[in-house]
Amino acid sequence: MSASGPGPTVSFRYDGAALTAPAGSTIAAALIGNGILSWRMTRRRGEPRGLFCGIGQCQDCLVDVNESPALRACQVFVRDGDDIAASRSVGWRDAD
Repeated sequence: MSASGPGPTVSFRYDGAALTAPAGSTIAAALIGNGILSWRMTRRRGEPRGLFCGIGQCQDCLVDVNESPALRACQVFVRDGDDIAASRSVGWRDAD
């Protein structure tokens, strides 16, 4: 699936899937625009989390970008070639 509209776009990968988004989008907007609503799991209950406050206060929207772990998706702009993954550095609960 791809979210592109008029104007320039950027290409990026999320958990291995090739996606696009309008240039100038935050990572959160780029993911939501591609139909991805959650990208982190809570530590205790394994519940999905995505965008909550949208202003960088709550840490529900953490993603790993390139070599940088646990970035707030609502505060970081997606760049062409970014490799984005569900954050496994904070709050991740491995399957038993």
